[in-house]
Amino acid sequence: MTKTLRALLFLSVLGVAPPAFAQYRPNYYSRGYYLPSNALRLEVGGATLSSPGICTNGASQSGNCVDSSPFAWQALALSADLDLALGATPINITFGAHELAAPYYSGNPSIFEPSAGLVFKFTPQARVQPRLTLAGALLLGDDGNAGGAVRFGGGLSFFGRAPIGLAIDLLVDIGSFAGYEITEVQLALGPEFRF
Repeated sequence: MTKTLRALLFLSVLGVAPPAFAQYRPNYYSRGYYLPSNALRLEVGGATLSSPGICTNGASQSGNCVDSSPFAWQALALSADLDLALGATPINITFGAHELAAPYYSGNPSIFEPSAGLVFKFTPQARVQPRLTLAGALLLGDDGNAGGAVRFGGGLSFFGRAPIGLAIDLLVDIGSFAGYEITEVQLALGPEFRF
């Protein structure tokens, strides 16, 4: 009789075990899909740079600012931004390199803009991730002129839970270049790599 009871007990365990193992059990060592916080965005777009033609303080006396009429030009915008996460916070440090390539026939300078600042990412787990940017940028023209600007704006990252997404950014720079007060607007689109 004991052999029969043992056999029944063994068969009942075999019948109960598969549904028990099929139940959800959290794995405490792996928290599911890892969502990286760092990102590299490579974008292409357009930019417009304009000025009311107002010389900044002291520039007209030094001879750097001789024409006070309004001006504007458009350029091809090429940009690369690296976001480095600061732990588990929504704040990232960002380093960027932007090239505003003016058409050669326009006579306007192309401008290289290295920048550094902060990016605020509010929904890191969402499929569409909004972000806000606040940074400082140097404006280095290929004609020897220079300046600086405060950069602010925002963007969206699509496919936010994948290692490669699509980023779109709208940025505004306000500052001075070659002795003139300027405003620059950039709209760019490109891939975002998360690591």
